Amino acid sequence: MYLTHLITLTTLTLCTLLSGCAADSPFGPEVMEKVSPTFHFEAWRDAGPTNEAGKSDAGIKVQLGGRIIQAAKNGKGIVIVAEQLPIVNHPVYGPTEDIKRTGDHEFAFLYTGELEELDLMKGNRFIIVGTTTSRRPVLVNGLPKTEPFLIADCIHVWQTGGAEIAEFKEDVGGGLSPLPEKTYCVAKK
Repeated sequence: MYLTHLITLTTLTLCTLLSGCAADSPFGPEVMEKVSPTFHFEAWRDAGPTNEAGKSDAGIKVQLGGRIIQAAKNGKGIVIVAEQLPIVNHPVYGPTEDIKRTGDHEFAFLYTGELEELDLMKGNRFIIVGTTTSRRPVLVNGLPKTEPFLIADCIHVWQTGGAEIAEFKEDVGGGLSPLPEKTYCVAKK
């Protein structure tokens, strides 16, 4: 009987540990198919035009995490200007500012679907999957800038309002509030 309890306890512990190490991607395998595993934001941001059309590293399917700086609707959808943030698995899955880095990490993207107003608030964290395009002019706080740009297929938003995602995760007896989050994807044509 003791051995049966020991085997059961060991099995449950291993399952818990292994599931805790796995990434909790909000997107299914069909969305993640063909996402570049070697994409580096800094190289994309710093790349000059590599062809006569002025496109640099265009057409690469990527996954990026970030924090919303501003969002504005235009005739094609919603243009979001954001700060790129690294995606981590610990203490919770999602983009974080807890990693020290230097330089400009601003970029912009177009999402052609609809998003709820609360999901577009400044400071909210997100992860997107989309395709890189050439740099595009955008207005940031009323000033024109040219930003690295992509077209988003899917976006997962956490309504953090600028706080870290880890600050919201519920803990037994911790009394923390649940964090509203939602995934959106545009229909494929």
